[in-house]
Amino acid sequence: MLKEKVRSLPLLPGVYLMKDQEGAVIYVGKAKRLKNRVSSYFHHNKQHSKKVLRMVRHIADFDFVVVDTELDALLLECQLIQYYRPFYNRQMNYFSNYNYLHISENGLFLSNTPSARTYGPFRLYKKMPSILRIIEETYQMPWLSEISQLALRAQLPEIQALSFDQKKKEIQGMLQGRNKKLLMYLKKRQHHFIQQLNFEKAGLLQQEIELATYFLRRIQEQKRFLRTPRLTYAMPLAADEKKMKHYLICYGQLAETVILPFGEEPRFYYETGEKTLALKRQLSKEEIDPVQILISYQKKLQQERTAITAFKKEAGAQLN
Repeated sequence: MLKEKVRSLPLLPGVYLMKDQEGAVIYVGKAKRLKNRVSSYFHHNKQHSKKVLRMVRHIADFDFVVVDTELDALLLECQLIQYYRPFYNRQMNYFSNYNYLHISENGLFLSNTPSARTYGPFRLYKKMPSILRIIEETYQMPWLSEISQLALRAQLPEIQALSFDQKKKEIQGMLQGRNKKLLMYLKKRQHHFIQQLNFEKAGLLQQEIELATYFLRRIQEQKRFLRTPRLTYAMPLAADEKKMKHYLICYGQLAETVILPFGEEPRFYYETGEKTLALKRQLSKEEIDPVQILISYQKKLQQERTAITAFKKEAGAQLN
């Protein structure tokens, strides 16, 4: 029954929903070619993880949705995972755990709900307590113990000259993607331990520098994307390569799509004043993963364009 259903699947991009005997969706996946991807679950494969093998034993049926492009499959997969919350999905299934950060005179707090004074939400919910500790220690926040303060002042004495409001302003700027002063301070703390020949502590600071670098890079990357009023992607339809699907992204939101014959330029309603989108100060938890998908796809397209440009230059040089 299932194998016959798999054989009838198209070699097109789409999303598949694995179901158990009760009809509950236990896994949502995406594929460039549905037939190849779904059939792989029902063939013996030594590369299957234990989790996949357990899931396969519970599959009683599946549904699928054919889409125009791989990007459509990625976005629909995210939407369905957030809706069904399948047991065997990990990525994009924990968006409700994403944290908002609030700064007050009594501490840095993680919250599940946004307000006018919170930042985020941040996807690194498992790492956020460590990131908060790094920020608090580096800025020598007043709620730390006196023993900790003494040790931290020796590592970074210039922070003592900053008032609480100045520290708060720098942290806010960092969370808005405007500065990387935290990294500079962390490197100075690390240099202190290197001078003391305490390479164990310097190594621990290196781990904190790497975590903070990743955290800040993600903030700046996302802020740039959300502040961009216009981005367009274009890719051929999987079912008809003579047609292109054009995507208009405004301030990080997918505003509109248009399918046209290859070579025709799109006309978007959002660019004619008939519809508008505005810059969002804060995203909801549900919006973070779709935004990251669009950012990742933008990077992928940029890399492809760079590779094509480099190939053309090399080919031109060889001809000359």
